[in-house]
Amino acid sequence: METEILEQLNPRQREAVLDESSTCVVNANVGSGKTTVLIAKLLYLYYVKNIRYSQMIVLTFTHKAAEEIRNRLESREGSLPPEQLAGFGTFHSVAYRLLKQTLPVEELGYTREFTVLLPEQELELAQELIRQEGYKIKYPARLPKRLETAQRLGVRDKDSVEGKRLDKLQDDIWQLAEALEREKRRRNTMTFRELLKNAESLLRKYPIAPKWIVIDEVQDSDEQQLAFLDALRGRETRLFAVGDPNQIIYGWRGSSINACFTLVHRYGARELTLPMNYRSGSRILAAAGRFKQYGDGLTGSRDSAGQIRIRQAYDPLGEAYYLAEQIRGLHQCGTALEQIAVFYRLQAQAQQLSDVFTREGIPHLVVTRRERDSGETYLEEEGIALYGAGGGTCGREEECPALRDGARERKEGSGVRLMTLHASKGLEFTHVFIIGVNYGLIPLHSSGFEEEEEERRLFFVGMTRARDFLELSYYTQPGIPRVVPGESRYLQMIPQKLVERVEPETMTGSVNTAEENISERGEPAGAEQGVETEKQPISPCRVRHAKYGVGTVVEESPESVTVDFGELGTKTFMKDFVSLEPVYS
Repeated sequence: METEILEQLNPRQREAVLDESSTCVVNANVGSGKTTVLIAKLLYLYYVKNIRYSQMIVLTFTHKAAEEIRNRLESREGSLPPEQLAGFGTFHSVAYRLLKQTLPVEELGYTREFTVLLPEQELELAQELIRQEGYKIKYPARLPKRLETAQRLGVRDKDSVEGKRLDKLQDDIWQLAEALEREKRRRNTMTFRELLKNAESLLRKYPIAPKWIVIDEVQDSDEQQLAFLDALRGRETRLFAVGDPNQIIYGWRGSSINACFTLVHRYGARELTLPMNYRSGSRILAAAGRFKQYGDGLTGSRDSAGQIRIRQAYDPLGEAYYLAEQIRGLHQCGTALEQIAVFYRLQAQAQQLSDVFTREGIPHLVVTRRERDSGETYLEEEGIALYGAGGGTCGREEECPALRDGARERKEGSGVRLMTLHASKGLEFTHVFIIGVNYGLIPLHSSGFEEEEEERRLFFVGMTRARDFLELSYYTQPGIPRVVPGESRYLQMIPQKLVERVEPETMTGSVNTAEENISERGEPAGAEQGVETEKQPISPCRVRHAKYGVGTVVEESPESVTVDFGELGTKTFMKDFVSLEPVYS
């Protein structure tokens, strides 16, 4: 059995699976097969070391990851009883089950029938208390963040630096935070953040001491999650954590930038590395390596070099039409639509893409990544939840989709994926287009070194989603506030030998039928220089305009050309001032 488990692993992966250190932190490069290692580790512990699954805690950051681990175990084992996998899930779902089934939650003033309060519901409850008690709260728009800080600190830390900063407005924020805590207990409900906090508190008094704790994507851990982990661990518990500090992209929600390193120093962990990338072509890896911040360069295992293009776009509308045409061509040549993705920095960029793709008949899904409180993540496509989405007050676990690890991905149809760089984490595609690589979008304007470093890591994550093809584009006329025209410095950081620069083809002369060539001077074939020719209809010819996309030439003269852009209408341009690219299809 040991040989069977290990035979598909490379030497570095095998070393990680066989490691029995008290604490082992595996720095897994992007695409290095970390899930394969995690599954092999669990199988090795179960079959070779005789550790039952019920004696393990396996923590992930998304329901998708938890479900993948469960499915891969059950594909080998067959259906496993729920009690065997009770310790498998996201941080929050494991804490939830411990409070429901194991820990004496009554000591904290709750009953086992407690419900889970979603963030928006907690805010509504706070606003209800403000109205009822007449609390004075300044700047209501800042209430969610200030309230979270007051709850996290508690009155005991009111005199801390952070507490004094909160006190500057001299309102009733502390009284509101205390009243809210009392009201939640009275209503027998707690937030996602409090699931971890309450479970940690009880675990320190009533330890469960699993034999092994295995953590996926440990780099995304924040201080509360690390504290929960610390409380879970007994004296004899062994810890195996896999992560990549180059993929920390949630600093805005309080991720510990040094989570991997914190574990190493806190527990004296042994550090291992998975250096081999099995996903991307070597050229893509070399380009992405310019944005890698920790560890050695990326090493690829594939023969394919991959293709990288840098392209100039006029504006977002023209870009959308260009992408629609490119995707149509890829699909006609056999590329599955679900293997094509378009990444952008801000969710607001999705609407125009979606509108144009709908108009052009390109099947697509707008994917968003949302978070529950301090990090519970799930994906949504076109507003319909895939993993762990839910609304309303969650009661029993089977009624609480945000905590349920069994949520299945919606399988209705296929289409190109449109998503932010944040949402792309953990996914992969054969063809990736990253748009808007302008300063002010990629990267966003940063107020300090840490934000700038996070922007670089985010770009790194986006680039490394691509297997075979990566196109990076920028706008000369972005038309978006605070976005600078022209390519950002990120594109200039990529060695030019790795990329193909695709400059827009210009056509400043006449547009002719498919059977004719465009003359060097841009004059209609047969026209004499200096002799004005009457405007007359011509055979249809497809052209691309940077703003209006692809259209059909319906009329031209020596000075002008008229193009029908379908729903966008018919436009007439002066040839001296327009750039039209012929489309041959």
